[in-house]
Amino acid sequence: MRDRKLRAADQLVHDDRDELDDIIRLRMAVGLLGEKDHGNWWPSLWFTSNAVAFLTPVYETRTDAARYHGLVETARLVHDSRIGVGQAFHLFRLPETLERRLHDVVVNDDATSKAGGIPQKGDAEALLSEIAETVDASAGPIRVGSAAELDTSSWIKVLAGHYLSAFRSSQQTFPYFTVSA
Repeated sequence: MRDRKLRAADQLVHDDRDELDDIIRLRMAVGLLGEKDHGNWWPSLWFTSNAVAFLTPVYETRTDAARYHGLVETARLVHDSRIGVGQAFHLFRLPETLERRLHDVVVNDDATSKAGGIPQKGDAEALLSEIAETVDASAGPIRVGSAAELDTSSWIKVLAGHYLSAFRSSQQTFPYFTVSA
């Protein structure tokens, strides 16, 4: 009985870590494709060689984590300005407990490297194509569900589909989940 409980707990932790890695990979892919030198959704260049040269003397082995956090904050500000803050969650503003877990694995477990490192444009597009659920995305903010859906892993595919469709059609979309149903 005890062994079964331990295996169940191990599976839960493993599944949870896989989901965290998927979120990190999705954030990095969308973040890269939205940067100034690609989709121009936000005015940052966190994933360029200049950013590496600037950040490495300060952050050394944590440079990728610093770039990831910089990109997440930049994308969060743009999403928040289009969606609003307080009654919605989106890829770059998730519930606090999930954000804390993401932060912990990025900082403590070098999750950006374990998730495949900082992607190149072709890798980011391939990742979105691989995990995306087919959707017809529209421009601007779009409600894709309620916060309760964040308890399942299917939301990652839905968001990937919206972003992939938007990047392919050269329009900006901001999928979000409402706090209440």
